[in-house]
Formats: sequence, C-alpha cells, structure tokens
Amino acid sequence: MRRVPPGARQQVLLPLLAPVVDVFAVYGLVFLDPARVLGLWAAFLAVQLAMGVYAFRLDRERLGPLWSLPLQQFVYRQLMYLVVIQSVFTALAGTRLRWQRMQRYGSLRVPAGGR
Repeated sequence: MRRVPPGARQQVLLPLLAPVVDVFAVYGLVFLDPARVLGLWAAFLAVQLAMGVYAFRLDRERLGPLWSLPLQQFVYRQLMYLVVIQSVFTALAGTRLRWQRMQRYGSLRVPAGGR
C-alpha cells in the first residue's frame, strides 16, 4: 500500500470542503439571521486580510493588490472549485488530465532600439 505524504490529505480535502462552506453561507443568508452570517463572513475576510498583510510585509511588497481580496471570494474561488472537482473526477476515473497545447506562430517582433 502506498504511503500518503502528511500534507496531501489537507491539500485535497480542504479544497473539496470549501464549496460546502459557501453553500452553508448562502443557506444562512436565506434561512438564518443574515446579519450574523455577514458578520462571520466579515470576520473571516478580516483574518484573510491580516494574513495577506503579514505575507506582503514579509516579502516587502506593496499592499495595493489586497483591495481585490473580497472579489476573490466570489470569482476566483468558484473557478478553483471547478479545477479541484475536475481533477478529483479525473483521478477517480484513472485518466490523465492532458495539458492544452498552445499554437506558436513565431510572429512576435522586437521593436527597433529595444533589447
């Protein structure tokens, strides 16, 4: 039997459970107290923001890009869910997920005087 690396379970299970959290959040907005659900979401976002500020400071980066963090919750995460779900179904089916091949034409030209 093949041994699973220590962090591998979290790298698969946590992304698979993330959509469930979003479904419960929508359920809470509709059927529970919306103010409480929004408060919890804001607290979660504040923790993410604090971790982002810390990471940016460690790398000595500008904090400007962090303005898009709330948008990430609605757009980027949904796309990542699709990628994770497709990967899991592909792995369960036992097939390989192929890379998409890009057409290359060699038509890029360097401007005159440029390097």
